[in-house]
Amino acid sequence: MGHEVLLVDLAGTQNDLATHFGLSIVEDDDADGVTIDAPISAVFGDDWAFLRDNIDDLLDRMTFPTDEGPDLIPADLGLGGADNNLANVPLEERYQKLDGFVEDLVADQYDLVIFDLPGKEDNIALNGLFAARNVVAPLKPGAFERDQLQKLDATLDEISTDLDVDLGLALIIPTIISSQETLSESFVEYVTEEYPEIVGEPVTKTADIGNNQNAGRTLYAVPDDELYATGKRAREAYSANTEQLLTQLTDR
Repeated sequence: MGHEVLLVDLAGTQNDLATHFGLSIVEDDDADGVTIDAPISAVFGDDWAFLRDNIDDLLDRMTFPTDEGPDLIPADLGLGGADNNLANVPLEERYQKLDGFVEDLVADQYDLVIFDLPGKEDNIALNGLFAARNVVAPLKPGAFERDQLQKLDATLDEISTDLDVDLGLALIIPTIISSQETLSESFVEYVTEEYPEIVGEPVTKTADIGNNQNAGRTLYAVPDDELYATGKRAREAYSANTEQLLTQLTDR
């Protein structure tokens, strides 16, 4: 869509986001894959200001290009320790680390930054929320997922109040939706009624997503004649959701 996009994986060291784009992150230079030169966990450390001011091309050393357009910063093993260390940082500074990184290094090069956050409320996740402000929640049909959505909405309100920041759901995407399953139908009805202004286009259940994840690519890298009809519909839904999200975002 003509935007420069940066993806940042903070969700765990298994690096699912990198794998999804066909990047194999390895720790050993002799292994088959790519090694991390400048880790994202450094952003949360005490030496970050020194590194930022004294290392040339630091952002370029942190990012990896993908074959599909967005650049990517992978997760690294230091994130676990960074989460613990942040607990000792004064509260007024603790959740501003990633926001400062975006302001100092990222904003001039990219139009859009997307964080893949941990599924728990730790210091890394809160840094991501502070930097992003807008939350996208893809959810498959189910009672647990509906409860999680309600809890997430309430939690964002609580954090906004407690820490004086404006966080909120920007887009809810019903995923793995089957027209033949009652649970899918009732779930889409629920989110449409409860969140009418921010519910996105339901994404059809399709084997194409998993098959192409295994191949290290998204649906956007697949020619039409290699997709099932469900895969094409899922890709169209994601495109519609992206357009909807972009209309709701504002410049920093």
